[in-house]
Amino acid sequence: MHVWRLAACALLLSSTARPALFSHHSGEGTSRRGPAITLRKRLHVNPLITDPDTLEVEFGGAISENGGDTLPAAIHYTPEGHTIWWGRTEYAVSFDSLNYTDGVRHFGDRATVTATSVIHDGAKLDLAFAPVASFLLRGDEGMRFGATLIARYDSGRHSGGVTVSWTGATAPSATNPAGTFDLGLGYGYALGKITPHLNCVWERSTGVERQISIFEGAEYQIIDPLAIDFTVQHISVWGGARDTQYVIGMTVSTPRLHRH
Repeated sequence: MHVWRLAACALLLSSTARPALFSHHSGEGTSRRGPAITLRKRLHVNPLITDPDTLEVEFGGAISENGGDTLPAAIHYTPEGHTIWWGRTEYAVSFDSLNYTDGVRHFGDRATVTATSVIHDGAKLDLAFAPVASFLLRGDEGMRFGATLIARYDSGRHSGGVTVSWTGATAPSATNPAGTFDLGLGYGYALGKITPHLNCVWERSTGVERQISIFEGAEYQIIDPLAIDFTVQHISVWGGARDTQYVIGMTVSTPRLHRH
């Protein structure tokens, strides 16, 4: 119960501190906030999927120098089983709330569901495949579908990974590109309970100039089921509209949900 009280306090603080999370270009600025930050951490800090029969909750926020506030959240669950779909696949849903310049807070413009399946679980190298679908709730219409390939390599204190992602829109518009492709690289180095990490993302969308963004930060494992992450995000260092964002996030994991 002590862990959940800490989590509740952190969520309350984040909701009153004018938080925002990173955005990409205007075309997909709000479409992948929650999934993207989760994906980056799984390249070098968190496991590719949560442990079977456990639940993981992520929430947080950030301050953007260019404005545009966001409070994201994500819930992950891996059922216990002996097949790739029921035992080696994590099911997740993510969403956010947006704070516009007039001070009115609205629910996010979309919700995203993801199924991340571990297709190779090696001693050092892990591979995963993750179909993703975003349901557009406000503004744009339709849905976005796509998938991500993930490769992660662990050696001692070092962890590194690569992601290749593509999503497409069922109803393209000026703010909802027909297609988006990105390549991500990540590296982390474990120092006891603290893991400094670095990420780089190359992104290209239909009708939009390519962008390269860089993120650096550190995650602190306070206790086994509770961690806090601090990250500085340099959006569009090359290409697009530049922005710098200061992110704080929290991850809370449960023990096994069922007793045997």
